[in-house]
Amino acid sequence: MPFFCASYFMLFAFGSLYLLQRDVLAQVQFRMSEGVTVYHPLLSALLCTLLLTFLGVFAGSVLRWLPLRLKALAWFFPFLLLGALSHWHFPQFGDGGMPPRWGTVILFVVLYALSLLLSRRFPDSSKEKEGFVTYAWANILLLILFTAMSLSLSNTDGVLHRTLRAGRLVEEHNYEGVLQAGRYERHPSQPLSAAVALALSQTGQLGERLFFYPQPYGSEGLVPRLADTLMVYNLPREAGFHLGYKRGGRTPVTLFLDVISSRPNPRPAVHDYLLCAHLLDKNLDRFAETLLVGDTLPDMLPLHYREALLLCQHLNPDAPVLLADVPLSAAFEDFLTLLQTAGTKDEREFMVRERFGTTYWCYFYFN
Repeated sequence: MPFFCASYFMLFAFGSLYLLQRDVLAQVQFRMSEGVTVYHPLLSALLCTLLLTFLGVFAGSVLRWLPLRLKALAWFFPFLLLGALSHWHFPQFGDGGMPPRWGTVILFVVLYALSLLLSRRFPDSSKEKEGFVTYAWANILLLILFTAMSLSLSNTDGVLHRTLRAGRLVEEHNYEGVLQAGRYERHPSQPLSAAVALALSQTGQLGERLFFYPQPYGSEGLVPRLADTLMVYNLPREAGFHLGYKRGGRTPVTLFLDVISSRPNPRPAVHDYLLCAHLLDKNLDRFAETLLVGDTLPDMLPLHYREALLLCQHLNPDAPVLLADVPLSAAFEDFLTLLQTAGTKDEREFMVRERFGTTYWCYFYFN
């Protein structure tokens, strides 16, 4: 039974430290060491798991009088310390969680002390002659309760974890991984939005797929600020390498992109960023001016640029027709029909998002 409990703890601890909390722990080490040391996720997870396992084995030797049904009680403090290792929170990165309160920890310790007292006062009446399964169920229940306790103490905020993961993947140049990290996030943090935009630009999809992702910050979520440095993961530096310049602390995104696009030999990505900034600001006149080369359109326009041009033609019928895209025009007519359907605004928005939630049209009317 002690071997069974130790095996469960080792698997859970290593999985938690290496898979779930690796980016949080990297931030913690960077902050504690002021950037002097380098975090190695695999070695750190192995070392912490071994140290906590030795603590559990030691507690088991001290509490050797525990009945077989309650051998898992020896692993209370390793689970408690495991949760405490990753209890750190970072509100500046979209972390909406709260650190655990001392009252919660004290309550756990008091309940544990009562459990030890009861197990000492009422030992196993079966003289421990039953089969392994008989004693396993009680220990499994205790281990599950300790697991829940550890998770309740640790930081499990989904937005923070996806933001930190995206920052790490940007530095690893794993841009498809960044897009996966942000794909189903309905309320992303500002650094996560900027990381997704950078990944889309790096893969040549910024004008094609930007509005497949939520854009709650408008153009301000397009380029990371200096304050968006994720400590160990430097998003502004990576975006600066891509665009040729880093954005200043309080410089509006559109102004920043306007300035660097007017300088000699701007990076190719700057033009797409500027067009998307105008779309996010819903400034369709500036978008059309920036897009046009003379009086003509470039070839092979991305999807969102074509959607925006159709919207321009709809809002300004007297303007010359710049785009003739029959399939997309038919979809836009369906969108307008749905937009004028009877019902409340919320009902119309729900129906539009169901069918056209990844279009620029939906962003323009409902964001």
